[in-house]
Amino acid sequence: VGTVDSYVVDEKTMNITLQTPTFHEGDLEQPINHDIRMFRKSLDIIETYHDPFLPNDIEVPSHVQVWHGYPERLGYPEKPYENNRFTDEEDMTPYDDYSPHKARTIAVQMARATNAEWLKEEVSMEFHRQERQPYEDIGTLVGTLRKGNVDPDLKEKIEPALKILGSSVDLLSIEGERQAIFRFEYHGLIKNKFGMSCWTQTLIRDCGVECDNVIFETGFRKRDPLYDGGFPWYGMC
Repeated sequence: VGTVDSYVVDEKTMNITLQTPTFHEGDLEQPINHDIRMFRKSLDIIETYHDPFLPNDIEVPSHVQVWHGYPERLGYPEKPYENNRFTDEEDMTPYDDYSPHKARTIAVQMARATNAEWLKEEVSMEFHRQERQPYEDIGTLVGTLRKGNVDPDLKEKIEPALKILGSSVDLLSIEGERQAIFRFEYHGLIKNKFGMSCWTQTLIRDCGVECDNVIFETGFRKRDPLYDGGFPWYGMC
């Protein structure tokens, strides 16, 4: 319990125009009331009571000022814009020596140079190509959207499962020595990818076909841009 006043009534920050006057202008009781208030504050004695719904050691003030909130922040404390731990002082860009237009232009150029979403499409494709190169050297289809061998008899057996899945998937290939690994191109939401693959595995087994694994291929699509605010472009492998 303390004697901190709201900034509206505190003498250091008070604004008379924001308060409802207690006395009319020129009232004789106004100076007397002010003296009494100052005297009570100097005693620093606060009348309290015990709330039956609170612990006994908590004192609740009997008279509480109306809290008008914190004062409006008119600005932020000034800090050096070069205050970071990553740039040496001799390598800092001298923005103070530039005009506002030139300073903004250079700042945008530097931001785009280190942000992947500002890079050209060819740069992204080259990155994906380098990431994919080890798989290309081995010659595997896993991780691509390329079609492989599909046994017509197996495809006919799992036709009920394909009808249930509809346009959400396209059968790419059936892999493995036992022909029990099914690759699909998945068109649904990324957040449902794992659950859909598990459900597809169950549907295939319900058709009386052995299924060791179901692989859903999405190419370079890693997220749902229309739902999570991501970058809408993605390449095709």
